[in-house]
Amino acid sequence: MKDTEIKENHSKEEEPQKEAPEDASSDEDEYDDIDDDEDEPMDEGEEPTTCLFCTETSSNILTAINHLDARHKVNLSQLKQKFQMDQYSFIKLINYIRANKITSEQLLSADQALWQDEQYLKPGEYEPWLCYDFEELKTDAVPAQATVPELQLRIAEQSQLLQQANEDMERMRNDYKELLQKVHGDGESKASSNPVPRNNVSLDNEYFKSYSHFGIHHEMLSDKVRTSTYRASLFENEAVVRGKTVLDVGCGTGILSIFASKAGASRVVGIDNSDIVYTAMDIIRKNKVDNVQLIKGRLEDTNLPEDKYDIIISEWMGYFLLYESMLDSIIYARDNHLNPNGIILPSRCTLSLLGYGNDTLYAEQVEFWSNVYEVNMSDLRKRSIEEPLMEVVDAEFMLTDPEQIANFDIMTVDLNYPNFSHQFSLKVTKPGRLSAFVGYFDTLFELPTAVMFSTSPSATPTHWKQTVFFIEQPQTVKEGDIISGKITSRRHKEDVRALSVDIEVFGKKHKYMVV
Repeated sequence: MKDTEIKENHSKEEEPQKEAPEDASSDEDEYDDIDDDEDEPMDEGEEPTTCLFCTETSSNILTAINHLDARHKVNLSQLKQKFQMDQYSFIKLINYIRANKITSEQLLSADQALWQDEQYLKPGEYEPWLCYDFEELKTDAVPAQATVPELQLRIAEQSQLLQQANEDMERMRNDYKELLQKVHGDGESKASSNPVPRNNVSLDNEYFKSYSHFGIHHEMLSDKVRTSTYRASLFENEAVVRGKTVLDVGCGTGILSIFASKAGASRVVGIDNSDIVYTAMDIIRKNKVDNVQLIKGRLEDTNLPEDKYDIIISEWMGYFLLYESMLDSIIYARDNHLNPNGIILPSRCTLSLLGYGNDTLYAEQVEFWSNVYEVNMSDLRKRSIEEPLMEVVDAEFMLTDPEQIANFDIMTVDLNYPNFSHQFSLKVTKPGRLSAFVGYFDTLFELPTAVMFSTSPSATPTHWKQTVFFIEQPQTVKEGDIISGKITSRRHKEDVRALSVDIEVFGKKHKYMVV
């Protein structure tokens, strides 16, 4: 770690460290006047728009739409009706026309939507057509060029395609499971000799879909520890950011891209495979952030506008730091898209473990199953232990000093990162009944003005909470005792975004799955 001052946001543990400053006013949630007002009218008058079929440039998108109708006989309302198009279909159509140099005659003669391939959801250079609110385009109640038999035929064709797609997806899932079995084998292999393949595209679909709903982004953005630390890393290091190109991996709502732009970046490219990126494009446009370009796609499969970037920034951390395995994508970005002298933010993350004893929490989460309305459900007790609890725990019940169990330098970490072991020796600082071990992580931005945040029980709570590993038999400990054991983490054999964790302590091996 560099000899630079480390400033921890909102931490109760390290009082001498300077916190990343909060705004003096009460507008913390505004994040420097970023305006997400959905009711703000779009300015249609300042975006010259080039025709889809000729070199004519109109003064704005609405004039360009009228030009399509008048000059090329292409009526977008009729196309919307004919092919039952939504916003995504429209984006695909624009990219299909540009990529294949389709003429208006070819488009008008089409009897099916030839632009449905997912490759056409990967926009290239920004142009107003891609940001046009196609959903608001008015259509007639009855499709002008579609009869009932034609619609019935189209439904039958789409149903057949959907059935085929489902069968293909199931076959891919089975093939991938077989591949994982071949890679891992039946027994445990040495971590260093068994690099894990990157995630299969079809298996990622549900993962990316989970980030399409606004709720998860509200949870992350309202986490002030998280968001204000990222902002401070950029705003308090403007000399590092100014004039640089930035790649925002997993950009979500685009908040980090906007921060990077405001900190002086010359160009920012954000990429996300979740549908939330389309909302983020609107946010970027409404806030008039001209040097940010957002792309829908999976990083590993996408040609970026620039091949190399000066700064890669991402909020990739999951529960127990490593859950979700998004660090795979950061490693890919680093190895393929980072300039030789570039930097990654955050630059380092550490994992720590401590002993914990809260009898009330243990009774609520584990002993509960012994008598549920006078029904013995003790079979579920084991399962309640095997799946760690994600919970903000009370620091009052910390029974040992914490110990660092893993240290990840993001500039050098490889794909084997989930697979590690650590022999720990935890010193008991207060007597009690130890019923669990608690895991947490720290995130560091090692810059000239360094900042960091912690998810420790002693720090301000974050949306990551802490990870609670209950043990089967609580143990009485006294001050000064040393609790010796071993923790082992491995990438799960079937669910590559999950973790298998073993804790060997008190003469017993406890097995967990972080999901």
